[in-house]
Amino acid sequence: MQVFIMRHGEAEMFAASDSERALNQSGLNEVGKMGGYLASKLKQLNYVLVSPYLRAQQTWQRLAKSLPEAAQVIELKELTPSGDEMAVVALINELALESPNGSLLVVSHLPLVGFIVEGLVADAGAPLFSTAAVAEVNVAEENSFISLQHPVTLA
Repeated sequence: MQVFIMRHGEAEMFAASDSERALNQSGLNEVGKMGGYLASKLKQLNYVLVSPYLRAQQTWQRLAKSLPEAAQVIELKELTPSGDEMAVVALINELALESPNGSLLVVSHLPLVGFIVEGLVADAGAPLFSTAAVAEVNVAEENSFISLQHPVTLA
């Protein structure tokens, strides 16, 4: 399964609570740029796993304009910043068994996104994600880390 793990775009510094922080204009621009990149990589989108936090939801809503329609969108409380990476990794592995030729997008937060990559491919470690960065991982009999793209590196 082709798995893309994305950190939300840049968000406002302050809000009534951390869960209510919205994307700022720079974040919207970053996510738009990464949407173009992901559209070039995705011919189908079987699953989207997204954090319930506002900035992650806004990231997904912005991406959805550029990507194939997702067959299933799942909001997971385990994808919040202090979420349970092992539960997320277990779910990704389970979905990969169900749809080995499918694709999956995760939209979450630091530090969790790095821990998810490490949970899927131990040799990759926990990479550092800039806002709107996307890691690609192949989840199969032997998982492999493909790349980490940052919006600033895209044309």
